[in-house]
Amino acid sequence: MKETKSKGRPAKDENDTQSNYCTIKDPAIEPFYIVKDASNFTVMEKKIAEKGFRGAEASGKERENVIGYYTSFKNALGRIAKEKFYQNQGEYETIQGYISTWNNVKEGIESMLNKVEI
Repeated sequence: MKETKSKGRPAKDENDTQSNYCTIKDPAIEPFYIVKDASNFTVMEKKIAEKGFRGAEASGKERENVIGYYTSFKNALGRIAKEKFYQNQGEYETIQGYISTWNNVKEGIESMLNKVEI
């Protein structure tokens, strides 16, 4: 019988005691979190389904979306900062207001990074 290969990342082996998977969650970065494995940091986002299949009513089921894969913790946190900034759907009266909002988000992430040596 022909062996079929599945696409995507390999599943986490629950019986592997040498695995160095860990999940990093913090209220400051919610609804995002980081999953670290042997080779990278994966930024994930938790969402509640707003639409059902083919426009049907949503079930309110919790979903997880992969935002990206990063080789360093700093880059993963940088992506979370950008995502949190993009969630702000406000209208800005000036360029300075826009830049000020971005700096607030960026400084929050940088302050976390400054507390930990990477």
